[in-house]
Amino acid sequence: MTAAPGLASRSWPRVGIRGVVLTISAFALVVPLASIVLLRIFDDQLIQRTEAQLIGQAVLIAEAWREAWRVETASDIGADREWVPPQRQGDLYFPIEPMLQLGQGVLPPTDEPERFALVREGPAWRAGRAVEPILRRAVRMNLSSVRVLDTNGCVVASSAGQHGACIDDLAEVGRALRGDYAAVLRHRVAGGQTPRYDSISRRGRVRAYIALPVFSGGEVIGVVRLVRTVIDPGKALWFDRFRLLSVLLGCALLTAALSLFLSRTLTQPLRDITRRALGIARGEGRRPMTLSGLAPKEFDDMSRALDQMIGQLSDRAEYISEFAANLSHELKTPITGIRGASELLSQQWESMTDEERGRFLVNIEAGAARMERLVNRLLELARIQSAPETAEDVDLASFLESLVRGYGARLVLEIEDSPSSIRINPDHLESALRNLIENALRHGAGQPVDLDVETRGERVVFRVRDRGPGISNGNRDRIFQRFFTTERDAGGTGLGLAIARAVAETRGGRLDFTSDTGGTCFELVL
Repeated sequence: MTAAPGLASRSWPRVGIRGVVLTISAFALVVPLASIVLLRIFDDQLIQRTEAQLIGQAVLIAEAWREAWRVETASDIGADREWVPPQRQGDLYFPIEPMLQLGQGVLPPTDEPERFALVREGPAWRAGRAVEPILRRAVRMNLSSVRVLDTNGCVVASSAGQHGACIDDLAEVGRALRGDYAAVLRHRVAGGQTPRYDSISRRGRVRAYIALPVFSGGEVIGVVRLVRTVIDPGKALWFDRFRLLSVLLGCALLTAALSLFLSRTLTQPLRDITRRALGIARGEGRRPMTLSGLAPKEFDDMSRALDQMIGQLSDRAEYISEFAANLSHELKTPITGIRGASELLSQQWESMTDEERGRFLVNIEAGAARMERLVNRLLELARIQSAPETAEDVDLASFLESLVRGYGARLVLEIEDSPSSIRINPDHLESALRNLIENALRHGAGQPVDLDVETRGERVVFRVRDRGPGISNGNRDRIFQRFFTTERDAGGTGLGLAIARAVAETRGGRLDFTSDTGGTCFELVL
């Protein structure tokens, strides 16, 4: 039989259904997780952006209040212009980097101050009164609540009241009074009406508090404390709602594309395979099956297996059709002879002589014997081609000696370099070699037949050579056809070479021949 045509070769690897489903599932899982992480990062970015704005405002307020403080204290204004914090000595610039993150924790809201300054006079207070108008005007635009504190942590200037309140007990204030920049997050006080999304007031659940120390002559002379509500991520997204809608539309389109991709990847190959199977059922011609390049590996394997099965079934159908035609032709002659002889005997038995009756009976026996030989050979061929082979280790030397012993001087054995054993069904091996030997004896002009055995790589080669006139050019293309024989009258069935070739092909081997006027050599490779 010929091998079934395979699918067109592809250079790209196939991905299995499990891989496709896991990829889509992983994508569906990663998207919400990534959204949560990005939202948290976005929230921290909003907090740090608010902190950076407060730092910029605090630096300017601190410089303005310090200049007013120097005027009030009659200090040398230029003497402190080159001062830098101790930890940044040698740096030309020393910007304050935002440090707030939700992961650091959020403190509860501040309580009302319990202590107030009794004395509200001095350079710090006078400097505070000088800058306070600026603070009150600025708060209308930046919405940041500002407190300027003296060295006792008491409010000397404010954008909205609390003059004289001492808040040095707050964590950020205490740290700033010791000379360090400090920032904390606190929960927003509950209550009040939530601002609208388009309002200038911020929606948010936390507030950012910063405290910036003010230096002069290397000493802390005050603290600038600012607070502002951190913008809510929802409101921040509201400001970018048009771009957000564009992104959401893109995500929706991407989801739809992935859904269509998954649907096409899984259903299109099934439709292709189903359509091909229905076509075979309707009797359409045999052709290779091809799937789209996006088909999962399992569908590719299924289509290959189906294509191979279709090829095998087609070959088997052709084989059965040809076999039936040949068998009908081969059995027709003996059946016709038997029927004719039996009819004549039944009709003219009384008028026939004993010699005539005997001749007709011999014809009937010859026809029956030929049919029996054909049936036995066909059964032998069918067992070799269809039944699974039961292999065993055959001692090659003993096997060949037993085979040669049955032919005597008519068969000459020569073993060059053969293995000690071969794994094969011994009945199949004997059938193949006997058919080749007997074929050579019939056509060898009465000369002995040579049987050579040698090893060729991992194969064992058996050569059967006769010394006859060779095979005619007209018959060389037909000798392996079932039922083809030039000795039909001598009892030939035309199945011997077909059986030998079937033994070779079932083991992945081959049967070849060379022929000339000096003889014919069949080479059986197993």
